[in-house]
Amino acid sequence: MRIVIATGIFPPEIGGPAYYAANLKESLEKLGHSVDVVLYGGLKKLPSGVRHFLYACRLLAHSFRADAIIAFDTYTVGLPAALVHLLTRKPLVARIGGDFVWELYVERTHDLLPLPHLYERRERWNWKEKLSFAASRFVLRHARVAFSSEWLLDIWRDAYKLDPSRIGVVENAIGERIESIAPERKNFAFFTRQIALKNIKIFNRAFAAAKVIQPDIVLEEGTLPHTELLERMRRCYAVVLPSVSEVTPNYIIDAIRCGKPFLLTKYSGYAGPFGSYGVIVDPLDEKDMTRGILELSDPNRYADLCSRISEFKDVRTYDDVAKDMLALIAPSSLSR
Repeated sequence: MRIVIATGIFPPEIGGPAYYAANLKESLEKLGHSVDVVLYGGLKKLPSGVRHFLYACRLLAHSFRADAIIAFDTYTVGLPAALVHLLTRKPLVARIGGDFVWELYVERTHDLLPLPHLYERRERWNWKEKLSFAASRFVLRHARVAFSSEWLLDIWRDAYKLDPSRIGVVENAIGERIESIAPERKNFAFFTRQIALKNIKIFNRAFAAAKVIQPDIVLEEGTLPHTELLERMRRCYAVVLPSVSEVTPNYIIDAIRCGKPFLLTKYSGYAGPFGSYGVIVDPLDEKDMTRGILELSDPNRYADLCSRISEFKDVRTYDDVAKDMLALIAPSSLSR
């Protein structure tokens, strides 16, 4: 089978979707399929609409001989992919690991509205968010949809009036365990993008309040390439991700792989399945985040979490992910 992957980013660019796309390509090829990756490249610099049209042309050129298209969102590459699907009738799978409308809203307004409440507040949206929602709904009507978690699927089910016969959950990969190194100090790793939804300012205040009570704690911040991030995780005391919301963050999977307890927002698809390996907090409650930091700083609590993580043995390969994606490719159901 010849498959086209439509993605906005790809290594050496940094980001979860980039690594996901690269690993999925490798696994699909290992399974005997031919894979083309179509990137935006320099088109990213062009205005919205123009870049969508030109990317659709680029994607169309790669899709005539393809058997299926896998798009990594419902707007940036998903919208052009849906148009190509309509022209070529090639099966389309849209992989959903985040919410573009929510990210637009939070970055525009700095209103720290958790993702589960976004679709209850549509009166706050501007024209761009409404347009992005309409575009995503259009894509969802023409694709099989692979959600990364039941949590996000439950949020989108009613908001987008999803067809139950065209949706599924394809969980993220979980790699092998990485050898942990005992920390030399109580350094908390918070390496993430510097954007509003990551809740950086409020968390910094919460950490400062915790440091008054626990002076030996240290917060390390910034952005790092994935290989360097894993090395820092191996050596840190704990990992923190207090975002307003996180769907299925590989950051938390990597923390578990490195044997490190974590602090995580309660608005996450991983708060349920992996909550017992860390401390779950309300990202909008500064005092609760301070509580979570101090809980992680407690030697007895920390030892208990490390012990639980040491018993975590789950592994899910990208070969497993690829097989689940292939199972969603059903040309007969996508021809309408």
